[in-house]
Amino acid sequence: MKKLFTLIAGLLLTGSGAFAQSEWVDLVVNGNMEGEQDAKWSSFWCHDWRRGLGDFDPESGQQYDKDDAENGQFQGFAEIIVDPLNPNNHCARVVARSSEEAEAAGNMVKADGKLASWDCQFFVYANDVIPEGKELRMTMRVRAEKDGSFETQAHWKPGDYNYWSMFGNINVTTEWTKIQVTATIGADQTQSANEKFMQSVAFNLSTNVEGNVYYFDDVKLEIRDPKGPEEFAGWFNMLRHGTESADKIGNFTTFTGRDGVTNRDQQARIVIDEDGQPALTVAAIGYNASTKDTTYVEVKDEEGNTVVDDEGNPVTEMEVNEVPIYITENGDTLKLQNSETYGIDDFRTQFFVTTPHKYVLGEKIKVGMWARADKDQQIDTQVHRMPGDYQHWQFLGSLDLTPEWQHFDLEVEIGSDHKGGQTIAFNCNKLKTEDSNLYFRFDEVSFNLGDVSEEERTLGSEAVRLPVPEPGKEDGVQGSIDFAECLKVLEANSFENLVNENMTVPTGEDAYGDVDVTAGFFLDEKGYQTDSEKSIILEMEEPSNDNPQLTVTVYNETEESFTGKSIDTKFRYKFDNWFYVFNVSLVSEENYAGISETKAVKNAGIVYDLMGRKVSKPGKGLYIQDGRKFFVK
Repeated sequence: MKKLFTLIAGLLLTGSGAFAQSEWVDLVVNGNMEGEQDAKWSSFWCHDWRRGLGDFDPESGQQYDKDDAENGQFQGFAEIIVDPLNPNNHCARVVARSSEEAEAAGNMVKADGKLASWDCQFFVYANDVIPEGKELRMTMRVRAEKDGSFETQAHWKPGDYNYWSMFGNINVTTEWTKIQVTATIGADQTQSANEKFMQSVAFNLSTNVEGNVYYFDDVKLEIRDPKGPEEFAGWFNMLRHGTESADKIGNFTTFTGRDGVTNRDQQARIVIDEDGQPALTVAAIGYNASTKDTTYVEVKDEEGNTVVDDEGNPVTEMEVNEVPIYITENGDTLKLQNSETYGIDDFRTQFFVTTPHKYVLGEKIKVGMWARADKDQQIDTQVHRMPGDYQHWQFLGSLDLTPEWQHFDLEVEIGSDHKGGQTIAFNCNKLKTEDSNLYFRFDEVSFNLGDVSEEERTLGSEAVRLPVPEPGKEDGVQGSIDFAECLKVLEANSFENLVNENMTVPTGEDAYGDVDVTAGFFLDEKGYQTDSEKSIILEMEEPSNDNPQLTVTVYNETEESFTGKSIDTKFRYKFDNWFYVFNVSLVSEENYAGISETKAVKNAGIVYDLMGRKVSKPGKGLYIQDGRKFFVK
């Protein structure tokens, strides 16, 4: 007998600002590509090399460059087609030609002698101008026939270029993936000084010399007024335990040639310092050895004249000089005659602190840390996107280190040169005359609570399967979820509180709702919580600290067979302001039994982004695999 179900409809809210914010307004027509199938009824434009499209709409402005329908570039509405993966869906398609095809045509758009990324472009063409100071959010689903990425720019009209960067680069795979990016429109994007404004986001698609075919669907381009001033809600520390962080996100990395791993990022080492406490250590290199360099010089007399022999030839003598060199531990030798020639630059050795949070224009960041060095020296700070992906030379200023531990409280407001970064880089090689060890301990790297998203507070994720019975099976079917890793990562001591009080499931786009897991909850065909009893119903037995296996009973009240179907959803657990996500696939009982018998199985090796989406080929960024986060540089 099924229990009596209770639904809790409240939403989990983030932020704590005291001022309201305007609603998002969508500026796109036919973003789902399902309206008028004539492409002219949409907000999507492209510049590509299609041929022979027939008649043009004189009011649209579409054309071929040089009025040449055989050799010119087409400039007009993007093509809307039936989705090759779903005959019941429509999407926009754009074909980016290969470098070889462009060479053969004799009209390649070039940059530095190669195929330019803007040889083929796709535009989201808003139905109104986008003023400076507005927040802009773009949401869409995208896939391609080859894994890769493309660039985003700000334009006025399509092809009327404003600025090279809008949302940065967007990764794409062969599977449909939801993308959501946001930015605050600045003077560069609007070109307001030139009265050009902004009305289009351009995608530069020719980033693969072999060409590619791109598909776009469910596109929104929304604007709203930026947030008003917020009451300061305190700092949110992205490193829960500072130097001894258990967040499993690889916050600390180094770049050095001294540890035998030349020119490669590696995890910073933790050692026990002389005071008996753990410390992160970074080894900076110097001119730590020398060799004899033999030369011959002319002999001079007391008056400075060159001494000659009986035949009038200059007399020379051997002179021995010491030439500084650096020898790595793996035996490679690098001669260093001077820093200008061989480049022991300040950034030859770097130390990086990275968090999942990308810096937002106008927000404040606080860094609390202890630091010392073997010898008196100064280090500088930069902002990077990922470790080694340099963004700006100045961030938190310079720090003067001594052999004694010092505490530094560093605060900065994110400016236009810093936004989008998420790594602090310490340049540790300003002292070049000798080797030196530097030591760090962190109290916190923190942000205003309202500026940190839920995804950035997700410490781990894993995939599980649950079975769904055929309709009419009164007792339902059971699967299980192993909570061992979740409890470990969240450092949650109480299993009961974690499950009963802090679980949420999706309620729709960008929203999660609380659930009472032991009373039960309903899911629709999209994996969203619903109030309809004609749904998939889940209930969980009372959890126990003695057994991290949580039993889940699933009922099928849809009155439809589940054979050949699946539902993807998420169970998200919160503890102490941090999240752990289970990416749940509900499959037929027969399929479940054939794959995993009676236990849910983690999909080992599968890579997810921070939104929990499967990624087949990760680009630069932060990802999750087997419940742990890792960086791709």
